Amino acid sequence: MKNRRSSGLIMLKLVKLLNNLWYAMTIAVATGILGFILSFGISLLAGYSILSILPNTKDNLKYIFGGSFSTSTYIYAMIFCGFFRGILHYLEQYCNHYIAFKILAEIRIKLFKIMRKLAPAKMEEKNHGDLVAMLTADIELLEVFYAHTISPILIAAFTSLILFVYLSHLNIIYAFYMLVSQIFVGLIVPYFAAKRSESSGLLIRNNLGKLNDEFLDILKGIREIIQFSQGKKVAKKIDNITLSLGEQQKDLRNKMAEVQMASDSAIILTSIFQLLLSIFLISKNLVNIEISILAGILQVGSFAPYINLANLGNILSQTFAAGERVLNLMEEKPTINDSEEYFKENSKNDIDKYIEIKNLSYGYNKNINILNNINLSINKGQLIGIMGESGCGKSTLLKLIMRFWDSNFGDIFINSINIKSISLKDLHKKFNYMTQSTNLFIGTLRDNLLIAKPNATDDEIYAALKKAAFYDHVLTLPNKLDSIVEESGKNFSGGEKQRIGLARSFLANREIFLLDEPTSNLDIHNEAIILKALIEEAKNKTIILVSHRESTLSICDKIFKMKNGIIYNL
Repeated sequence: MKNRRSSGLIMLKLVKLLNNLWYAMTIAVATGILGFILSFGISLLAGYSILSILPNTKDNLKYIFGGSFSTSTYIYAMIFCGFFRGILHYLEQYCNHYIAFKILAEIRIKLFKIMRKLAPAKMEEKNHGDLVAMLTADIELLEVFYAHTISPILIAAFTSLILFVYLSHLNIIYAFYMLVSQIFVGLIVPYFAAKRSESSGLLIRNNLGKLNDEFLDILKGIREIIQFSQGKKVAKKIDNITLSLGEQQKDLRNKMAEVQMASDSAIILTSIFQLLLSIFLISKNLVNIEISILAGILQVGSFAPYINLANLGNILSQTFAAGERVLNLMEEKPTINDSEEYFKENSKNDIDKYIEIKNLSYGYNKNINILNNINLSINKGQLIGIMGESGCGKSTLLKLIMRFWDSNFGDIFINSINIKSISLKDLHKKFNYMTQSTNLFIGTLRDNLLIAKPNATDDEIYAALKKAAFYDHVLTLPNKLDSIVEESGKNFSGGEKQRIGLARSFLANREIFLLDEPTSNLDIHNEAIILKALIEEAKNKTIILVSHRESTLSICDKIFKMKNGIIYNL
């Protein structure tokens, strides 16, 4: 299990993702600092104006830093501060949320690109519900960090520095006391709050992922659940998960309430100590009453930038947990190391060994091989059949040719070039790869076919549909090629999906066909049409046809049998 990162390291790595958004962050911080200074100015100027009209303080006020102006000047200054405070606060929030929504979109795009590189080997190991939770809820939770954490921390730090300089002109003791108070309220309290809820936050994020995975699993198998009367059992399982999650969230909310209580208590205590400090300093004639009043007003107001940060403590525990999950996926290395080399046709054009597999062995668990010392040579333009029972390694062999995984031992060559030296993008352009379970996307039938060839004409699409024995069926649909495909193609049968998958392969028209049980869900009539089309395709294509049915493989030039990971000639 991977070691958990510290909160500081998570913050640093999340900040690095900002890239070209620092200009917006600079504006947010600058407007935030100016806004808080104007906010402090309202209360401070009110203090100056009151002191300037009281008989016992107005004469001494002019000897204090900033106290030499008239009462009307302070009032106009307060109006100025109030007006521009609102504008600056709007600009700060606008920039913060612009940054947050922009970076969240970029993170989603990055994760999609990373998952594409990890697929299929690494992605098959992951829970799809957990990935959905990560791409939606986890990334959305990072908005708290980017909109309400980075700039507020910087704003609070720079604001404290400015207030320290101002208070130093009043009295250096007050300046240092304010600094210590802000460190206590703004750093120490949030730190211990985050520490207390750190494990709870990660647990909640992980359990939300598990809950999503359970729901996806149930939705996929809803017919079986109804058929076998498992509704109560499934409902109880979901209840247990949600109750457990509810308890964890309740615990986190309780900790959040504790943090808010601790923050408020800390502010009250520091204010009381400020009052006691002022009494002591006045009694020793170290300060006068005017300075102590101004310092007291500023001390109470100076906590404003830190209060929200302190209350973010428990929310940040979940945010950092979400951030760690996102960073873990971002930093995950693909199983396959991609090459940057383009596929270059061998000048020898070695037709006798167009596809050559040498001493190939592979196992998902490296201690147990699924394929054992496979040796196979396929000529260009041959139609080769591989027959065997389920689980004997037929599908695995095709995936290795596609380089979804790398073999433990041995090599695969295309036209005498090792596939490991070819870029995956370029390699996959050589293949039409089809499994017995075709995936359809939400959209139209045309959209699903154009995946294979985006610029295909309707005539090309219909020609491919004829080869796949699906042309006549499409003509019966009300909207023909523009007919809607529902989620996962649930408005099409298994056999219809297979024929759409075959039509994609015929439309793509690539050099090598890898067909894994392509007619397993079809009737004899439609299978015969498709096999006839494959015979025609084999005249200028190389085809590897995998099936457990001898009748399907009867069209092949040569048939191999696979058993226990070993391949034999028939």
